[in-house]
Amino acid sequence: MATANKSVYVISDLHLGGKPALDGRGFRICTREAELAAFVTKITKADAGTVELVINGDSVDFLAESSVDAPERWEAFRTNEAHAVAILDRIAERSALFFQSLQALLKKGHRLVILPGNHDIELNLPQVRARLRYHVGASGPADYEFIPHGEAYRVGDVLIEHGNRVDDMNFVDQNELRTFCGMLSRCDPKEKDFRYDPPAGSKLVAELINDIKKTYSFIDLLKPEKEAAFPIILALEPGRRGDLLRIATALAEGKLRRSRQLLLNWTNISAGPEPVLPLPSVDSELDPLQQSLLRTVKRADFGEFHSSNGTVQEIGAFDRFQSFAALLFGHRNETWNQRLADLLAALRSFQNVSAFDQSVEADESYADEASRLAYGPIRHVVFGHTHLAKMVKLGEGRFYFNSGTWADLLRLPKKILDPTRTYSPFAELEKLMKNLIKQKYDGYKMFHPTYVHFVQDPDGHSVQFELCNHNWKALS
Repeated sequence: MATANKSVYVISDLHLGGKPALDGRGFRICTREAELAAFVTKITKADAGTVELVINGDSVDFLAESSVDAPERWEAFRTNEAHAVAILDRIAERSALFFQSLQALLKKGHRLVILPGNHDIELNLPQVRARLRYHVGASGPADYEFIPHGEAYRVGDVLIEHGNRVDDMNFVDQNELRTFCGMLSRCDPKEKDFRYDPPAGSKLVAELINDIKKTYSFIDLLKPEKEAAFPIILALEPGRRGDLLRIATALAEGKLRRSRQLLLNWTNISAGPEPVLPLPSVDSELDPLQQSLLRTVKRADFGEFHSSNGTVQEIGAFDRFQSFAALLFGHRNETWNQRLADLLAALRSFQNVSAFDQSVEADESYADEASRLAYGPIRHVVFGHTHLAKMVKLGEGRFYFNSGTWADLLRLPKKILDPTRTYSPFAELEKLMKNLIKQKYDGYKMFHPTYVHFVQDPDGHSVQFELCNHNWKALS
């Protein structure tokens, strides 16, 4: 029986992976792996008692890695286990310093727990799971646990899960994934014909975002991949409207599948016909993000602009499909202000002025789910996924935490995001976009690593808890 207090550290969204470039970050969004390894080394050595490190999803990023057999092709999910193992080996080799720090933590007798997220779904596959165990050095009596298939992890009075479960765009169909993993574990020949359907957000990254990164290298710093990304991409690259509509269809299908699963869970139906639910209606009440999606992807007036004399005119096909970058650095016409207005609305839908306020969760879906889960023996709930660190009071001494990220973040200027301004900040928006496209990130890109720390007594009660902003410069 434990007789001393235990320290529990929760980090998430490391996003290790992606090929670096000689003149920039390439496809990486985690560019500070040495600082991450130094943090693990610090907690391994500093605490005299027991340490538990929980990596709460998206430790590695399969979506940032090109295909094994085609370097210019991207995949939303690898059904080929051998290919997925090769990708994990590739990431572990590049990020050797971090994996060595995990090995040292386990060797010291501390505990390591890893949960998958939505960028590392392949970690659930049996052979990949075994390979991960090898890379973290979990041999023999090592205190290591992997939490598969969307399960939450409980340690004392704390519940931890990645959080993509409440995000329609990145919802993982765990029932389907569990079936596929079961087939793989049995070497079932039918697995070759099984088609796992990954989240719409994974499809957005693999089929669109990774491609337009050649021009808009900042696009993958806008996390998570949610519905508001659609109007941003359409404002930048209207010629990709067909691709967006295809992914939007996948999103609608994912919403329906998630609704069905939730209904089955809530009503505890274990047998009988699956209930038929209608697809979400465009006439139903829409939240601001859905309105933005509808306005820019399926709107009736796409291809029109309001001229200076107030008349509505058709935007020519050439202007409609010209990229934002081409117009920004080249010839513009009367449609330019309409494109700026679309982009401004999209950016404001994606990141509001309170996004980086650690005491406020602006997205009600996460706050509501945390409030629902924090009852009885659960005093605190920890999510990741959004990359935005939070410590929010839920009442009665209970808290919702978001562990943030160790990847780079893109913070848009408040003077652009502020909807109370009496004039449109088009000049500031043009300056912002020129700098981002030229990869001049000063003042916009930030590295702000965070973690959640609990001190628990032998009975699992959290006697201390805090959201910590890691002082990485002090360790450099």
